[in-house]
Amino acid sequence: MLSAKSESFIENLRLYLVTSGKKEKEVNDLTEELKDHLIESEKHGKSIEGIIDCTPEQYMDSLKVEMKTDYKGIFKKLPFYFIWIIAYLMMGPAIRNHFELNIVQVAGLPISAIIGFFIYVFFLQRAGKKQYSKKKFFLGSMFASFCVILLFMILLGSAIFLEPFYKANTTGNWTVVAICTSIFIGGALWTKTWFPIWMPSLLFVSDFLSRFTNLNEETLLIISFVSFILVFVFLIISVLVAEKNKRIKGIS
Repeated sequence: MLSAKSESFIENLRLYLVTSGKKEKEVNDLTEELKDHLIESEKHGKSIEGIIDCTPEQYMDSLKVEMKTDYKGIFKKLPFYFIWIIAYLMMGPAIRNHFELNIVQVAGLPISAIIGFFIYVFFLQRAGKKQYSKKKFFLGSMFASFCVILLFMILLGSAIFLEPFYKANTTGNWTVVAICTSIFIGGALWTKTWFPIWMPSLLFVSDFLSRFTNLNEETLLIISFVSFILVFVFLIISVLVAEKNKRIKGIS
């Protein structure tokens, strides 16, 4: 069985290579082979640096250069990422029956999505390469998410200064909701996880209540904040459960 330090190194290596665009199957094969090698070497008291013959950062960089980048896989996944982001931004206003578009939003949305994508990729690669602890990873992910959310809030805030060229009626708003819901369901089927469904469901609770109840803004703000916290709690629980299952599998 691997030591906690080696287990963390393997996970960080996998994170770094996958976010660098390497094929997931090749990454898994490589890390499994390395894992077996580390288990045998640790029995003889060798450190990670002694086994890989360099620092973890240098080792990751060398593998990144040696392994082929899976451009086909990247271009296959990217369209869904952008569609999911767009659906996420459109869903809330449509639920509130306030869906509208101005020229800045149409032009800036794809640019903001690209910037947001690179913020997350940069963070995840750095987290893997620098061997972030769980606490540092959590704080870093919070900061990266804050930057992305702020970016889109600025974009959506352009509605205050610019007149929309399109305002959806009730039918149009429900059509947008239906399309976005289909995208979230499709994402869940594609990724084989419930994440693309339950996360929007939690975050859009306040939007539904805003339209169909008479709750005041302060109450809706509290509900929205609680929903946001619940999403992060569920994410943390999911990560902890996944790690526990890996440990159990490793022991067996």
